[in-house]
Amino acid sequence: MYYHDDICDIMVDGYKFSDFLDDFLIAKEVEEGAANSTVKAYRYDLRKFIKMVGDIELESPVIRQRIRLFLKKLKDKGYSKKGISRKIASLRSYFKFLSLNEFITKNPMSTIKSPKIKLEENLPKFLDIKDVELIFNKLKDKRLFHSRKSERYYLMIRLLYSTMARVSEICNIQVKDVDFNRGYVRLRGKGNKERIVPVDHKTIEFFEENLRDRIEYTPEDYLLVNTRNEKLTPRVVQQDIKTIKEKCGFRDSKVITPHVFRHTGATHLRRSGMDISELQDILGHSSPNTTRIYAKNDIGKLKEAYSMMHPLNKSENF
Repeated sequence: MYYHDDICDIMVDGYKFSDFLDDFLIAKEVEEGAANSTVKAYRYDLRKFIKMVGDIELESPVIRQRIRLFLKKLKDKGYSKKGISRKIASLRSYFKFLSLNEFITKNPMSTIKSPKIKLEENLPKFLDIKDVELIFNKLKDKRLFHSRKSERYYLMIRLLYSTMARVSEICNIQVKDVDFNRGYVRLRGKGNKERIVPVDHKTIEFFEENLRDRIEYTPEDYLLVNTRNEKLTPRVVQQDIKTIKEKCGFRDSKVITPHVFRHTGATHLRRSGMDISELQDILGHSSPNTTRIYAKNDIGKLKEAYSMMHPLNKSENF
């Protein structure tokens, strides 16, 4: 375990919440092999705690009350149950680290419970086919999208929807990762794991045309670039999606993010009959249980299978 030079493995008093934050993040990265995005999420959540309720002493008798105050403030700000649950998970992991290393005598998270999330609240948000069609049609409208970024917007949406890649994976695709002849793209996902996913031929053609229009490029160049031919960042992609949503006229409450296109493609494939194991390979899920939630998104498909297979629907003898 990593420690500050001035820390001995004894119980400590007077230390504040932030004092062991760097140690925790390094342990997550080095010892547990957490992805950079996961480490960043922990850092963001724990710093959010400090910002909202203060850098309280770890052995303070009111630390549990501060945690509950933090969760109440998140709820008042409109955070979803899922969002609040993630913050609780980050705090739980941090205090477990502090407890295991004997930096605290009692774990204040021992009595803090995550909010109960109903099944329908936990299902991935996705767009209907008509929503996707609307976006593509609007993106072709030069009166709405007439900037130098317009082509990038169109290519970005096609790539997100066709590959169902995570936003970080989209940003990391290089020209050499695309097999233009066979219609495949190589993605680098969580834990730097690689997978190959199919891409529809029209999307491949659009990117071939885009590359022909570039002044020059090498196999190491990135597939999606800004107007200066520089690699896009996840933040830029998120901002682009926000712009597209606004220009397409969707209401504010409509959830449209890069990750929604991942859920959308997966849900549409499942509704078209794709097997869960095949969908798991495309999405890069390590466990089939993660992919199985898309089956729950498709009650219509479930009802159709039930009607065809249940004996009560097949026989007149009951």
